[in-house]
Amino acid sequence: MSLEGFSQRGGEFGVSAGGSYYMGDINLYKHFYSPHVNVGGFARYHINQRYVVKLGAAYTRLSAADEDFNNEFQLLRDSEFETSLIEMSMQFEVHFLPYLIGDVKRQSFTPYLQSGISAYLANSSQDIINFSIPVGFGIKKNVKPQLVVGLEWNFRRTFSDYLDSLSGEDLDNYDPNYGTPVDEASRNKQTGFRYNKDWYSMAFVTVSYTFKFNKIGCPAYYDYK
Repeated sequence: MSLEGFSQRGGEFGVSAGGSYYMGDINLYKHFYSPHVNVGGFARYHINQRYVVKLGAAYTRLSAADEDFNNEFQLLRDSEFETSLIEMSMQFEVHFLPYLIGDVKRQSFTPYLQSGISAYLANSSQDIINFSIPVGFGIKKNVKPQLVVGLEWNFRRTFSDYLDSLSGEDLDNYDPNYGTPVDEASRNKQTGFRYNKDWYSMAFVTVSYTFKFNKIGCPAYYDYK
């Protein structure tokens, strides 16, 4: 392995803040509909200039209401929900450009793609604990040898259709949990789309502190090159 590749090994600790929104049986297509603030923290391990493993945690709220949409079916359904959401995630990042932590002159900026797995707790959902697949992209820039700022926008595809408490399944599933009256008139009423899983999305700014696991690749090393 080259000195340059080896010098990249290091880590980051950072915080993030931005906005989150939901897409599902109530909000079928509007991005940044009913946004809520999200806050979080993360740690990154830089394997080399191209690949990074990221662990993260975040808190946000999600909400939606049928009355916000000019759709006859939704106006008749007249459903709404609001939930708090706590998430833990592990993701793998791929840099588009060679990137070195600590370098503010040459390889200090890169766009990147990321994906992985996350677990979340949502207090309004029938499936209180569930999993999602995060997919997103971002950009980051070393503004100082140990300070990085960035932007991210990612989407979480959940494995549940109950994040918004709506599904196309039989209403008997809701009766004991949500108090929905079930009678002959409502038993076969469509309340959602059974095979469309819910999504939520987060867009945020990141600020992080970097460190290296060895002394190769200090700023003097970059100047020397």
